[in-house]
Amino acid sequence: MNISFKVFIVVFLIFCVNIISATIINVPGDQPTIQEGINVAVDGDTVIVHTGTYFENINYNGNNITVASLFLTTQDTTYISQTTIDGNQNGSVVTFESGEDSTAVLTGFTIMNGFSNVGGGILCNNSSPSLENLIVTYNSSSMFGGGIYCFNSFLSLKNVTIKINNADWAGGIFCDNSSPSLENVTVISNNANLFGGGICCWNNSSPNLENVMIIGNSADMFGGGIHCEYNSSPSLLNVIITYNSASENGGGIYCLWNSSPTLINCILWNDTPQEVYFDQYGIPNTITISYSDVQDGEAGIVTNNNGTVNWLEGNIDADPLFVGTGEHPYLLLVDSPCIDAGTPDTTGLNLPPWDIIGNLRIWDGDGNGSAIIDMGAYEYGAPPYVGIINDQLPMTSYQLSNYPNPFNPTTTISFNISRKDAKHAEIIIYNIKGQKIKTIVNQKLEQGLHQIIWDGKNDNNQYVASGVYFYKLKVDDKNIAIKKCLLLK
Repeated sequence: MNISFKVFIVVFLIFCVNIISATIINVPGDQPTIQEGINVAVDGDTVIVHTGTYFENINYNGNNITVASLFLTTQDTTYISQTTIDGNQNGSVVTFESGEDSTAVLTGFTIMNGFSNVGGGILCNNSSPSLENLIVTYNSSSMFGGGIYCFNSFLSLKNVTIKINNADWAGGIFCDNSSPSLENVTVISNNANLFGGGICCWNNSSPNLENVMIIGNSADMFGGGIHCEYNSSPSLLNVIITYNSASENGGGIYCLWNSSPTLINCILWNDTPQEVYFDQYGIPNTITISYSDVQDGEAGIVTNNNGTVNWLEGNIDADPLFVGTGEHPYLLLVDSPCIDAGTPDTTGLNLPPWDIIGNLRIWDGDGNGSAIIDMGAYEYGAPPYVGIINDQLPMTSYQLSNYPNPFNPTTTISFNISRKDAKHAEIIIYNIKGQKIKTIVNQKLEQGLHQIIWDGKNDNNQYVASGVYFYKLKVDDKNIAIKKCLLLK
């Protein structure tokens, strides 16, 4: 038995022991409040919060635990809006300040009505929790971070919407010596009384943004969308920055004192008064842009002779042609110049095969075989998942679901073939790394409701390990929908 296999066995056994020994605490069934649930929990436990509004200001107090609504067990996004933690204007709604790490998870809630000097909605101080499937709204701060404040923290935000929050600095997110990861996040309609309506990167903060929309935020002075200051270098990949405004300068992005944002496959459009603005004072700034759509092109970037624009290949200046209406107005129209206009080479981008809510990343959603990423947060033809979504399928008549979920050892996958002329259907199971596990349907099916049992085995008829898996429905080679399931042994 080689060493690597022995290590795998040890890690797997530890994982199994953790599952067996972990405790689920129900609120209000086992404990009357969320905080009391947290207080009795130990590392690895899960606090499940049932629907309702909880007027609390909770603190994880160093517990690396999961606090979740019923979204965790059902994957039904309606629980996110039905399960609210209301801070009652009595401090930060949720606080992480005792060294919590990525195993401290908050998922499936609406976080609202917090008020504090810093971090009205969520405060992270020297902590790096995982924030997932959240709506952070109607929070405020008298200083920094109306929605979220992070200091010396490296938190992860996945499938989060941050909207209608207010602060002096950073209505949405304030980063101080922090480099959070944002994936499938929407920052919309936040306001700063001074700087950084959407996001403020301050003091060596270099967050990574992927599939992010920064829309309709405002600052009464500088940096409507993103404000970068003091050696901050955010990295933006497939980000839309549009309809943001600043009363003075930097409607889209504002840079001060050696800031150096990098943009790939992004869209900057209709931000006022400029898309990008360098302050005339302090150490010069740098911006690097490639395969992006920037209104007015390089000429629209105001440097004040205080910095460098690295205008690389693939950039355009053309109306991106957003859909403009409906639930997802920033989808691209079929004749958008941003389709197949992103970087043709993804090898250096270290892109995972999944977006953060378990949907396969579809680089060539338009089906023309180009395999080139589109500019912006949405890949044309792919499921429009950015921020909190309506959990309806792109074509609701297919009704893809599984029960039970979580499951052990089997689960029944149900789906509806709605078209009489459908020729072929596939359901494929993938693991969390995007690797194919098993094809459980691969045939022509008649119109109507179908059910198939997955027995937890792979194509080699071996049982797979506990964990998160995904099942994708394809009809006539078109990706229809993808769902997530949880196998617990």
